[in-house]
Formats: sequence, C-alpha cells, structure tokens
Amino acid sequence: MVDVPPEKSTPDRCPGVLRPHRAADGALVRLRAPGGRLPDGGFHRLSLAAGQFGDGDIHLTSRGNLQIRGVSVDERGTVPRGLVRAVSDAGFLPSLSHERVRNIVASPLSGLGGGLADIRPLVGALDDALCAEPVLADLPGRFLFGLDDGRGDVAGLRCDLAAIAVDSRNARLIVGALSGTTVPLAHVVASLIDLALRFAEVRAGRWHVRQLPDAGREIGGGPAAPPVAGFEMPYGRLDSAVSVLVPLGILTPSMVSALPHRDVVVTPWRGLVLPASADPAALENAGFVLDGDSAWSRVTACTGAPGCNLAEGNTRALARRVAAAPFPNEPVHVVGCERSCGAPHSPHTLVFARSST
Repeated sequence: MVDVPPEKSTPDRCPGVLRPHRAADGALVRLRAPGGRLPDGGFHRLSLAAGQFGDGDIHLTSRGNLQIRGVSVDERGTVPRGLVRAVSDAGFLPSLSHERVRNIVASPLSGLGGGLADIRPLVGALDDALCAEPVLADLPGRFLFGLDDGRGDVAGLRCDLAAIAVDSRNARLIVGALSGTTVPLAHVVASLIDLALRFAEVRAGRWHVRQLPDAGREIGGGPAAPPVAGFEMPYGRLDSAVSVLVPLGILTPSMVSALPHRDVVVTPWRGLVLPASADPAALENAGFVLDGDSAWSRVTACTGAPGCNLAEGNTRALARRVAAAPFPNEPVHVVGCERSCGAPHSPHTLVFARSST
C-alpha cells in the first residue's frame, strides 16, 4: 500500500526515493527484500539495472537485503531516474513512502523443512501492515523486524521486534532483548505493528528498542529473553531446496544468470535458498558455494578500499587470501578500519586490512 496520492507516487516524480549513500566508489542504494523474498525475475532485472547504472554486481547485506554500488548521482545527490524506474519495474518499490523501513528478516527455510511453523504468510502480511501505517514511515532506517519459525535462526540477529514460533499455532513476541507475550500466529502481525507504534511514540530520536531508557519494558517487554542457541545455515542440496553461499555477498552477472527466475530467497547470511530443481553443479560452476565446510562459510569482509574512503586496505583481496589459506576453524571478519562495519553478531576474529592490494 502506498500512503501518498497516486499522482505523486510514481518513481519519476520521486527520484529521491532510493536515498543514495555516498561512498568512495560512487553512491550506493539499498533495496529491501522483506523476509528475503524477491519478486519473480527480480535478480535478473536488477542485474541489468546494476550493469547500466552501477558497478554491475548485486551486493547482499547481513539483513537479507540488496545493494547496488557505484551509482552516479547528480549535483543534488539524486540517482538517475532510469534507475528508479528500473527498480520499480522489477517490483522492489511497492511503497515509496515506507521503502527504507521495510526491514524484515525471516527464517529462510520456513515451510521447506524444520521449524515449528510455516511463517511465510506472515512476511507479506507484516510488510503490507507496516506500509499501511503512515506513522511507521518515520521509523529509523535500521529498525529491524524478525519472524522466526522456531528453529532459532532469526532470533540471534538482534531484531528490535520479533516473533518466535513456540509451536505450530503460537509465537512468543520479543521486544529488544526482552520476552513479550505469547500470541496466536494469526495475531503476530497486529501485535508487532502495535509494538512498533508504541516505540514510535516514545523513542525520542532513538534508533533501537534496546536504547530505550527501560530497554523496551515501557512498550511491552518483560523478563530477559531466553538465550539463543547457535545456528548454522546448512548448504548444499537439502530435502526441499538448494542452499548456496555467495562469497563476500557479491552476485556477479554470471552468477545471476545461473539463478532460477522464481522462488529465490535471500538469507541474512549472504546466501540464497533456491528451488530443489536448481542444478548444484551449474551453481558451483557459476561461483556459488554449496559446501558448508568451505572457508567461505566463516570469512566475511566489509567493503574496504577502494569502495570506502575510511578503509586503510583492500578487505576483499585479503578475505580471498584468508579463505584460500589454512586458518583456525572460526569465523573471521576482515575490516579496513576500527568501525568494523558488517561484523557478525556471533563470536568472531577481526582481521585488519592495511594494504591497498
């Protein structure tokens, strides 16, 4: 649902809707994929747009969203109208007013095996309800909703508001780091929207629920949420899907060409869940990783130089060397400065890139 009159909501009349962020390699635009779900053919259309207006690649984020980097902007910092039109035609801009707050992570394997409930229907319902509330257009752009089917994957992603299935019909609400009430699955969307409205009323400029003076108790949080067991995303051919890892989260045009046009899900671990009919050999030939024991399941990196003007070194080049060399069997995140952007929330080792090569 779009909350502005139709005559004012076309992409051509809202060229600033993508809100580009300046970077050393040009501007970047972020595109939301709530629950990792993509429009049919979305990657293929977006890849064409990235080739025309950006660096040619699609970059996956730790929230299961997408970025196009290297975009040229005009003197006002506005992205090309053609890019906005291409993104809209690809199905990534259902709401111009709420685009930057459509941050929803969901269990990517829900309904395909494991978990206590199929939370897939809740993703679209939550997105629609979020976009239907004018007040929520002003949520912070980093505010995160989560839908966990009970396997505990999304529960570890530090969501601001989440629902975790406790059985096939009910879910426990999570408010920051606190437990909330248990509600029927049918009430999850309305409950999360109500909590978000309460946060919007009291946040006073704060970005996250955990930053509230009483850590979220003022909007419905109770005791501390139970600790979350570690989760490892499985890769390879699964019972009802094929799960692949995208090294460094960079989807090249040749990798996109190997993907099916439908039923592609982006994971918060810079991977994809594909239909069971996908050909693992063709995917590996294109550059995807299907081996859960691969070093790429443990090595990540920030953008680094030359893409970031704060970085002291080329993080991606160093990450490739780390992945190719013997290294302790623990997560490694390569960074170019002390900010450590993109670092995992789970335990890991930081490696600093100090060289441009």
